[in-house]
Amino acid sequence: MKIINVIPSGLGAPLGWVLVAALAGGVALGWASGASGPWQISHLGELLALASESAVVEELLFRGLLLWGCLAMARRWKCPRPTGLGIVASSLAFGFLHLVPEGPLVASGADLCVAAIQAVLKVVQATLFGMVMASLVVRSPWAARSMPGCWLALVAPAVAHALFDLLYFGPLLLTGGTLPATYLTGNIADIVPLGASTLLLFLAVFVTARADERPTC
Repeated sequence: MKIINVIPSGLGAPLGWVLVAALAGGVALGWASGASGPWQISHLGELLALASESAVVEELLFRGLLLWGCLAMARRWKCPRPTGLGIVASSLAFGFLHLVPEGPLVASGADLCVAAIQAVLKVVQATLFGMVMASLVVRSPWAARSMPGCWLALVAPAVAHALFDLLYFGPLLLTGGTLPATYLTGNIADIVPLGASTLLLFLAVFVTARADERPTC
């Protein structure tokens, strides 16, 4: 029986850059938050729950339902590049929805200029991440299969998403830090993790675009 790779051909390097972006952002986030205490294994469960929940839910919604919906609509409207349009549209939605906070949109007393920069960086960061994850789906051999086999195309992005969150939030949570209720904190130091990870994710998208493997769906 032929074994189908979970990671589509040509996308190993982009995934590597995604994880480097997560690690760089995570180290910078810990520094920006002032989390310098000893590592606390007691917070590992919280970290694992956060990473696994966001990975499964967000990949099902954005790289599953929304991406495939965008692809179907682009093909119905006979767009010249339906795959690219579907990737960009679903990733932009993913990026903008990351601005929706659990509490207030902007932290109380925040510097609005800094918060505006954070908003732009967060949307760009999440959009770039979404583009790499969407590419994993459309280039997966499972994507061309009928239901329910096509859902296996979400395995690679779900695992990559979970690893990203583990690396990005791990240094903060495992040293006793807490996640802010919004990404728009107004703290100028918080621009560093967003900026560092965004720059590296640009590289991941660039490498993805140059991958030789053509989309399979």
